[in-house]
Amino acid sequence: MKTRIFSVLCENVPGVMMRISRVFTRRQINLDSITVGIEPSGLARIILLFKADDRMAEFMHRVLVRLIPIVNVEVLDPKQSIVREVALLKTHRLDDEGILRVLGEIDRIGGRVLELKENALVAEIYGTHERIEETIKGLGPDVLKEVARSGQVFISREMGPK
Repeated sequence: MKTRIFSVLCENVPGVMMRISRVFTRRQINLDSITVGIEPSGLARIILLFKADDRMAEFMHRVLVRLIPIVNVEVLDPKQSIVREVALLKTHRLDDEGILRVLGEIDRIGGRVLELKENALVAEIYGTHERIEETIKGLGPDVLKEVARSGQVFISREMGPK
């Protein structure tokens, strides 16, 4: 089973996410990541990340295209897409050495500190899923108290006509 990415363009109306998730639930497919943004046109763009074999991915595409509020379903290739994820990291209270270690790691990966007080901090990091995972595992549960992640967002590298 391969990781699949669907970019779903749909009307921004109540119940759309429920309809889409129901399609996946019926087939016992877990959605690994769901991100939603509103396009300048007012339509919603939903990025769905899931694992499926070729046959099931094609079937899911056909089913989603037929749903009423959906305008278009595009299959994205991760190699032909720009992929980013954002994570907010909150640390436990640390000694001076621990804070310096975290600050060094945040600086190394190009993140930024949003708040620093009482020997604890909140930082923002961004990058690929793997980069975020590596940073979180590198710091570990002894340093990190809480982590909030955006989920992966994708946009095709293709620059088509207006």
